[in-house]
Amino acid sequence: MSGKSVVVFWCLKDCPIPESLNPGLVCANIKKSLEKKGYDGLLSVKAYYDKETFSDELFAKKYRDAGIDLIPGGKTARDYKMMWDIVLCGVDNVKGIDFLVILKPVEPEFLLTLSYLEPRGYNVILASPDKEVASEFVLRSVSSVWLSTSLLEQGDLDELSNIRITNFDDFNSPQELEALGTVRLKIELQSRRMKCGGTLQARAARLFLLKSTPLDKLPKKFKC
Repeated sequence: MSGKSVVVFWCLKDCPIPESLNPGLVCANIKKSLEKKGYDGLLSVKAYYDKETFSDELFAKKYRDAGIDLIPGGKTARDYKMMWDIVLCGVDNVKGIDFLVILKPVEPEFLLTLSYLEPRGYNVILASPDKEVASEFVLRSVSSVWLSTSLLEQGDLDELSNIRITNFDDFNSPQELEALGTVRLKIELQSRRMKCGGTLQARAARLFLLKSTPLDKLPKKFKC
């Protein structure tokens, strides 16, 4: 991850700041967790909040002083605003950044939006207070899932799952990939918009192509 920074999209309604902390300390904890993963630092932090719940100007000042951009909105508007801000950030094709999205389990439409970012060269980390969030469906859409409470409170990296293969140098043959099993191979292929059907051997052989050929250079017959 050397040379990369992170843009944070954070739902304060779903994942509020612990009572014992303040925005500055929480930002420091997030930065510490990212540094453990090899990131250079935070590019920006966007926090989405319910303006009816958080109307205190003193509240807003504490966040602004910590360098956090506050974005108000009701539940539906807040979720869609966050989703489209992520999309626009990806469309802008900013080089050398990844995304950290802090919120509870999200709607399928939101997850589908996140899944479009990896083919553009971005990693998406989802941080959630729900330990059960790391389902197959979620893992098809993001690179990894962290526990948000550990992230915000201690800066600890409590990784619920990191199912994506990021380094194919660890595999010397399709047969070694077969050890992952049909379900895992299906998720790996689906997350890359590659055809995921067929036998265990066929799936492993298809995924192994990425060891020598970038995803965008693969023949169309291997893609969905």
